[in-house]
Amino acid sequence: MAARLRQAGPSDLAVGTSKTFRSLARLAGAAPSGDGPRVRRVLTEAGLRQVFAFISRMPSAGLAGLDGVSPGRAHQLVAGALVAGAAMRALEIGELQICPWALREGVILHRLDMLGVPPASRRSWPLTDRQPRRVSSIA
Repeated sequence: MAARLRQAGPSDLAVGTSKTFRSLARLAGAAPSGDGPRVRRVLTEAGLRQVFAFISRMPSAGLAGLDGVSPGRAHQLVAGALVAGAAMRALEIGELQICPWALREGVILHRLDMLGVPPASRRSWPLTDRQPRRVSSIA
């Protein structure tokens, strides 16, 4: 698969879209989530190698205490780093831009597009399954 992707030509952008990628990038020095979703975050191959050398020697309990690592996912961080490194090498990618959302959010956004839900800037109601009732219709 990687060879077929490389045959298509160089890519303009490589993106990591998971909580594991976000955690790895944070450990490599990317901005914390508190800085907001639109802050540019990247994970470089060199940064990933440094992070892997550090985390591969730690137990899950120790990983769970690191900034940017959620306790429920600490056990999979080392495996995620291995998979990320293998994918980056196979695809000859030196840097991944980290997306603040993952596959689940992408599926939801795609579904909303398919339903024709207008973006927040063009709708007067919160994003729910229906428009809010007018106060006069409730009384």
